Amino acid sequence: MDSSNAFSLSSPGSIFVAALTLAFLAHKAWPHLSPQKKTYKFSDPSQQNCKASSGLRVIKEPEAPEGWWSGRDAFELERRALFSKTWLYIAHSSQLTKPGAYQSFDIAGFPVFLICGKDKKIRAFHNVCRHRAYTITRKETGASTVLGCRYHGWSYDTTGKLVKAPSFDDVPGFNKSENSLFEIHTRTTEQGHVFVNLNAGEPAAFVNSTRSALDSFSLKAGLGSSEWVTGQTLTANFNWKLGMNDRHCTKLVEKLEQRVSKSATSSLASKLVAIAMQTNKQADCSLFPGTFLYSFENAGLWLTVSFFPASERTTNVRYDLFDCAPKATTDKSALARAVERPMQELVKDIELEFQSVSEESTGGSTNIHRILDCLQEHRKLEKTCGGQILPAMHQPRGSSLFQQAEQLCKELDCSEPRSGNRTGAVSGGLDW
Repeated sequence: MDSSNAFSLSSPGSIFVAALTLAFLAHKAWPHLSPQKKTYKFSDPSQQNCKASSGLRVIKEPEAPEGWWSGRDAFELERRALFSKTWLYIAHSSQLTKPGAYQSFDIAGFPVFLICGKDKKIRAFHNVCRHRAYTITRKETGASTVLGCRYHGWSYDTTGKLVKAPSFDDVPGFNKSENSLFEIHTRTTEQGHVFVNLNAGEPAAFVNSTRSALDSFSLKAGLGSSEWVTGQTLTANFNWKLGMNDRHCTKLVEKLEQRVSKSATSSLASKLVAIAMQTNKQADCSLFPGTFLYSFENAGLWLTVSFFPASERTTNVRYDLFDCAPKATTDKSALARAVERPMQELVKDIELEFQSVSEESTGGSTNIHRILDCLQEHRKLEKTCGGQILPAMHQPRGSSLFQQAEQLCKELDCSEPRSGNRTGAVSGGLDW
């Protein structure tokens, strides 16, 4: 071969061509060698349990997004995407039987309360006065047909209407009918289960699967004229999603059994002994996003346990015990003590687990795929709109003159420190 017509391996031209070739090949191969960005897109949870013999890939537990357990941004997204527009179970009608009976809740930083009207209808409202957003019901439970704010004396009836506003009757543009409490969508099922939806607009339809699940539970538990026995809210130091795990259901029933066996020689009613005979150690019904229902068939009792976030690291655990065959001879105080201790022990167990939870794990939470889907869907909507979407935000009505006066008054009010129980959103402002 004529060396004058061929590239020399040591010539600059041949080295340049070889380098270009290697660069091209490396560029083509890089997508297959480099790690791919993970996305959180999930199919129906019922489709997730794939058998290896079917030839399909076994789907593992989804990886936790950033801040899943302790991130403020993740918690704020949950407030907007889940708790602002989902139907939430919070009580049973047997807890609110008399006109004026009310019960207060803190759901993801939203203070709300249920109240039984004179018409026996149960309604829900944001627990904030329309004047300065101070708390209306200061106790967890109580009874009053007129609820008053202690700041400036505004008072409301059981339908949320403003009935008294001292010193405001002669204010230009002020109208009592335009300053009622912000009402929350409420639905009470035929079995008496009370749900709320904080969406200020038109809420989503009540899910048929929830209705079916409650029907099945009611048949199993034998719900009739249920009577509330005991219950309380426990504040716990863990992320609410950690409570959403089936193994905690088993722990709770086991602890109830242990408590009953220790009290066997006491004057506990036969209902307690029947709890120890419970064979099913799983929740009979799970209501999205964070409520479990248990049926103790032999005892004629049923129990609800709900996990409501108060912050990214704090959870309000609400439990209530009901008797669907109440008798005057039942020792309710003993029954309350028997349930209280296991619930406290369960909370402590979850708190210990939270201290060592891995930020890369979702903790095997029940409904984990559905939670992630809701968060992802809402985030997409916000990306499309170019900003946060706050479904629970209410737009106040009233004349422009009165709103201008209110705004000026608020600015002056905020410029001076005041003591008292003032309610605000977790994010630092009112978003309802």
